[in-house]
Amino acid sequence: MPLRVNVELKDGAVCMMGRKSFNLFLSLDRVSAFKRANGWVVIGKDQLRDLDKKHNYPLFADRRATL
Repeated sequence: MPLRVNVELKDGAVCMMGRKSFNLFLSLDRVSAFKRANGWVVIGKDQLRDLDKKHNYPLFADRRATL
């Protein structure tokens, strides 16, 4: 995830958020959509990652690399 994410809140505001803020607003159900590299993701319509999982990846880790 990039350092900042374009986010549309449920009140209609569009802003840039850091990763921790984005995760907090997402868990509080305040986000209606956010932008990924391939376009906007609509909450409740598009697939999201599991928010309950603990991801301890380094910020710029290449998670696709084989061991």
